[in-house]
Amino acid sequence: MRNQGGNALPQDFNRWAELVDRAAHAENEVEREGPASAAAELEEKWIRAAAEDWRTLHDQWCERIDRTRACVKSEHALL
Repeated sequence: MRNQGGNALPQDFNRWAELVDRAAHAENEVEREGPASAAAELEEKWIRAAAEDWRTLHDQWCERIDRTRACVKSEHALL
C-alpha cells in the first residue's frame, strides 16, 4: 500500500487486532457488533487501497509498454 504517513498500516492493523479481540470476547451480540463492524470497515479500507495501488501500477505498466512499442515501431521504420 502507499505510504500514508509512515506507520498508518501497522497502526491500522493494531487497531484491527484490538477490535477483533474485543469482538471475540464480547459478552453478547450488542457488545460484539460495534468492534466487529469497525474491524470490517478497516478491512474494506485495505481492500480499496490495494485496488487503487494495483490500478496505479497497472496504468504505469501500460504506459511503459505503450512507450516501448512506439519506440520499437519508430526504430523499425528507420530500418
